[in-house]
This record gives sequence, structure tokens and C-alpha cells, in this order.
Amino acid sequence: MELQSVYAELEELGVPVWAISGDEPDRLASFRDREEIEFEFLLDPSGETFVAYDILNESHDRTVPHPTVVVVDSERIAHYVVSDENYRVRPPAADVVEAARRLIIVDSP
Repeated sequence: MELQSVYAELEELGVPVWAISGDEPDRLASFRDREEIEFEFLLDPSGETFVAYDILNESHDRTVPHPTVVVVDSERIAHYVVSDENYRVRPPAADVVEAARRLIIVDSP
């Protein structure tokens, strides 16, 4: 998972990272261990979050979203949103870090 490759950098910037998953806890734990992922996962087995944000992958036989990355500020305003119907497509991790850096500038007092 490419986001893991920049996790330490985002953490240094003070930017929390979460992933939302519809997977069962045991399956997700196995995935996190195998991929050595450090950031937190929020569980949403019913897919309510995916439906609310219109990213539910309805062509899939499990409750999964289209891959989506959102960077929000302290006021919960989205400044960067990338979503793709292809589950193999993710935005470059460097783009996420750059969005986070711009966010910090915007959010600075």
C-alpha cells in the first residue's frame, strides 16, 4: 500500500491517516499484518460511509468502496479528493503529501 510509504512523513506533519474498510476484523488484521500497515483502519462492514460519500462499488460482491483519498482540514473541509472506479488505481503518495503540506499552510494561524 503506497500510502504506508509516506505514513511517517504525514505523521511528522501532524496529519492523521485513517482508512475505512468494510472487511471483517480478522481479515483486515491479516491484511494489515501482511502489508505492515501502521495507520488506523475504521471498520464499516455495512458500508454506510461508502454510501454516504457515493463511493460504494456496487459491482463488487462484498461491501467495498471505490479507492478514494480525501485530505480534510481542521474544519472538515475537503481540499483534496481523488477517487477511481478501478480498485488498482491510487493517487501517487507524493500527491497526498503535497496536499497535506498545502493544508498545513491553509490551516496555519
